[in-house]
Parts: sequence; C-alpha cells; structure tokens
Amino acid sequence: MRLLLTVIPAIICITNANAQFDMQMTNYWAAIGYLNPAYAGQTETLDATALTRMQWLGITNAPKSTVVTVSMPYELMGHKHGLGGKMYSDKAGLFSVSMFAGQYAWTKKMLKGTLRAGLEIGQINQTFDGTKIEIPEDEYHQQTDQAIPTSLVNGKSIDASLGIIFTQKKWFAGISVAHLLAPKIDLTETNIYEIPRTYYLVNGYNIILNNPLLELRPMIILKTMEMSALYLESDSNKTETNNLKAMMRNSQIDASVRLHYNDRFWAGLTWRNGDAIGVMLGMKIKMLEAGYAYDFPISVLRSESTGSHELFLRYRIDINLKKKKKDKHKSVRFL
Repeated sequence: MRLLLTVIPAIICITNANAQFDMQMTNYWAAIGYLNPAYAGQTETLDATALTRMQWLGITNAPKSTVVTVSMPYELMGHKHGLGGKMYSDKAGLFSVSMFAGQYAWTKKMLKGTLRAGLEIGQINQTFDGTKIEIPEDEYHQQTDQAIPTSLVNGKSIDASLGIIFTQKKWFAGISVAHLLAPKIDLTETNIYEIPRTYYLVNGYNIILNNPLLELRPMIILKTMEMSALYLESDSNKTETNNLKAMMRNSQIDASVRLHYNDRFWAGLTWRNGDAIGVMLGMKIKMLEAGYAYDFPISVLRSESTGSHELFLRYRIDINLKKKKKDKHKSVRFL
C-alpha cells in the first residue's frame, strides 16, 4: 500500500487552519498575485514584491516562508494583457517545498469596470528529510518502517491555477482556484505527497474619508480546500464524508482594514478566525514600498508561541504603455 503523506506537519492540524498548504500571509493585499493569477498586469507599472514570514516564534521547526511575485502589463494588437510570475519556498519541520510559475491575464472592459481572467502554470518541488527522524529505541517502536522514509527524498509535479478579478473605481472582487490539477508528488515508490485544490474569494473596498488625505481600505478573504480524506469532527466520533460540508468546516476568514495617509503611510489591523489577530505598518517612498506585520496567536498555540513576523518590500517601475494616457495609475488601490 502506498503511503499518502499529509500536506502539513501535524502541528498545523491543531489550529483552525486545517491542512492549509499555501503560505499563510497577513500582508496578502501586497501579494494578490500569489493568490490569483488574474492580478498579472493590474497596474501600469512593473511590480516586483518580496514577502517573507517567520511563523509561530518559540516553536521548533515552525514554518518559514518566502514568496516573490512579478507583474507587468503589455499590449498586443491594441488589447491590454498581463504577464506575471511567482517563486515560493517554505520549510516546516522535515518538509520543504519550492515552486515557480508563470502567469497570464486577459482583460475586458465591461459593466463600468474591468474583468480580468488569469491562468498560471508552474512546477512544485517537494522534499522530505528522513535523515532527521528520531525514533525512540524501546520495545514500543520499530527502528525501520517502510512507510517512513529514512533518507532525503524529493519529487516534483506540474501545477496550475485559475482566477478572475473584477474591478471598479472603489471596489474589487476576485475568485481563484489554486492547485487546479490536485497534484500528487511521488517522493518514493511507497510515499505520495498530495496537494488538494484550494479556493480563494477576495473582496476589497476603498473608502475616502472627510479628510481627503485619509482612506480606509478594508479587505476580506475566504479560503477553503477540498478534503483529500475523511474529515473527522473534533467534537464527536462522527466522520464527515460529504466533501462540501468538510470544505465549509475547513474554511478560514481573513479580514483586515488599513488606514492610509496621503497614500504614503498606513497602519492596520487584521483578524484570522481561530488563528490570530495582528497589526500592520508600512510606508511608501516614491516607487518603493515596505510593510511589516505582527500576528498574535489566539489559538491553542498562544501558550507555546509569541507570534509571527512578516515583512515585505515592493518596487515599481513605470512602464506606461501609452505616454499620452491620463490617469495612468487609475485602478482600485487594493495593492
């Protein structure tokens, strides 16, 4: 029998973020392209963003993640398109993963706004370091088990994502599905690393206050994933075999609000149900932006971890496609 390795180290399963494969982010608004390929080419600039996160300080072998996204617009035969890419690396316990992907977005003006549809294709590489497994030497444990690799094993698979985003002057909404192919990575002949499809629903709004220098930017993300196995309810002995019900129970909400001053400085609060609350700070100097976030755990991990740190940098280069076009940066500023 082939062993199906769990997607996330066991420590993650004790939070409400059950088996979330993708990187957890607080500054997700700064890296929408990581969640939805339709973002590619959203602005009239070449955007490069790097975001790194150290999760659950105080817990040994907790996740450490980094993502880099790049996006730019281009015109072909009078029609605007978007190109993008992302690179991602994560290490949690004995597992490490890396991926790279290219993105394309198609755009169409409609309903007094812009509809964007995006496609992403890339490769995921997964590694499990079995050389660091420690098995107690006693009568209750076997020192060799075919189901547990004892060497450094790795595998790779093609992956894909789809997404759409609709924007108007003051709001936007998007939906995407990551890991569309539900890839299964063969680490060994008897070990499989399975990645389930993950769904994201994103919505944001810009609220200009009485003082025109101040602007509120609330945003909410609903995310869930398909269950690859039976979902066991934590408060009973009942096993949930309905995939839709399991997805609903496994869903997570991220809600945040940022107050921007003169489009140069911002501060905000964020909440992730059953997981954490956090604070965000940032500033923009010309084409360079920097932001920081700190999460305070509210799950059972609060007694073991002091929180999570996150930092991002973004640089923009103006590549305006039409030099005479006015309001060239006019877009929903959920970025």
